Parts: sequence; structure tokens; C-alpha cells
Amino acid sequence: MQEVKVRGVGVDPKTMNTVLLLSSGDKILPILIGVAEATAIASELEGHKSVRPQTHDLFLIVLEKMNSYIKEVNITDVKDDTYYAIIKLAKVGAVDDIEIDARPSDAVALALRSKAPIFISDKLAEELVLMEIETKEEKLTEPIDTEEVEAFKQFLDEVTPEEWNRFLNH
Repeated sequence: MQEVKVRGVGVDPKTMNTVLLLSSGDKILPILIGVAEATAIASELEGHKSVRPQTHDLFLIVLEKMNSYIKEVNITDVKDDTYYAIIKLAKVGAVDDIEIDARPSDAVALALRSKAPIFISDKLAEELVLMEIETKEEKLTEPIDTEEVEAFKQFLDEVTPEEWNRFLNH
């Protein structure tokens, strides 16, 4: 397993799909995700807290009440363009971890909120979609600018379902 960091979320300009960007060094793993999950991830990256608990917050509250926590998140595989993840839970005082199947977007949103590490399988790291991202003259190694994340979050807050549907059908 190889640890990765969340570089950000964005919109693929060609397909208008929302994309989660995980990075390891100068390599990027893009994963298509839903708008709600992109918003949850972007909000956490920016440090925006909702007045009332959101779904991911509720899950962590339940875990805490059960003396459990997220130990790590593992993105394990991709099949037919669908990524798979496992959330490893630990219970205070217990020996064995509990593994829960999850969508990578939800797993990453939970990992960010709980400060748990995120890993990808060696298979994904070595064989599949980690790609070198280069500009004409230099490799991109800086995280996505916070202004870009904020602009994306504002876009998600303001876009209507009709506008989003129009983008998806182009």
C-alpha cells in the first residue's frame, strides 16, 4: 500500500464530471465522484464547518459514541471504471479491526474529517492510473490553490440542477 494525499476536487473540463485528485509525489490518481461527495471533500479541505452535522459527520459521531475510530482508508481496486475502497475501523481496546466496503469518495471524506491516512493498493500505484502530470516546462508539484478550491465550491453551491444536467449532456 502507498499513502496518498488529497490534492483537491475539480471538474473535468471535457466531460464536466467531478473528479477527486489523489497525489503521491508528482503523480496523480483521478477518480470520478459525485457532486455531493466533492462538496463534502472541498468543504473539509477548506475548513468550512456546517452548523448542523452532515452525513459524514454523523458517521464519525456514531463511531465516537461506540468508542471506535477510523484507522485508515484503503483504495483497493478498480473494475470496469469503478473504484473500490475499504474503511478500516478500530475499537478502543479491541484487537481486530473491522473492514467496511465503501465508495472511495465517502471513504476519503471520512478520512479527511477524522485525520486518518489514505492508501492506494500497490496494484493501483504500479499498474493502473497513476499518471505523470506535466506542464510544458515543469511538473506540477504544488497543491491546488485554495482560491481554485473555493471557486469550485462556490460553483457547486450556485449551479442549478438544470445547468448541471446541461453540462453532463455535452
